[in-house]
Amino acid sequence: LGIRCSMAPSLARLLLACLAVSRVVAAPAEGTPSSPSGEREPLKIGKLRELMLSSYCPTHADLTPCKTHLFLKEMRKTKTLEEKKKMLIERQAKMKAMPPDERKKMTSETKAAFKAMYAAYCSTASPPPGRNNAVCEHKMLKRLYSV
Repeated sequence: LGIRCSMAPSLARLLLACLAVSRVVAAPAEGTPSSPSGEREPLKIGKLRELMLSSYCPTHADLTPCKTHLFLKEMRKTKTLEEKKKMLIERQAKMKAMPPDERKKMTSETKAAFKAMYAAYCSTASPPPGRNNAVCEHKMLKRLYSV
């Protein structure tokens, strides 16, 4: 247009700075690997673990990971943030009320339950119906739960 303004170089620098910042914000955090699909690894692991829990927990509702899974499903159903906060506060109070040795026991039982769940889910002898092989092939899940 031929209009000259003394602020034009400043605006151009501001625009370039904004673009640079937006690229940094949009980029995955360093050390957070992405899968080939572009999905961040922690999200992918969570989704794969969800598949395993959804398959295993209907017949093992008494296990700690399944109780936690049920709690999270119930929390997702709640409509308001206040209800979610209330649920979390109540659950945290129950956990804090547990004696330290009981919490430690629960932690080791949870680890054992996840290993058993993974073994059952990834069993070649009797795989569950609709098994997603990505759960069994995922390197991090293998390392965490293989016996």
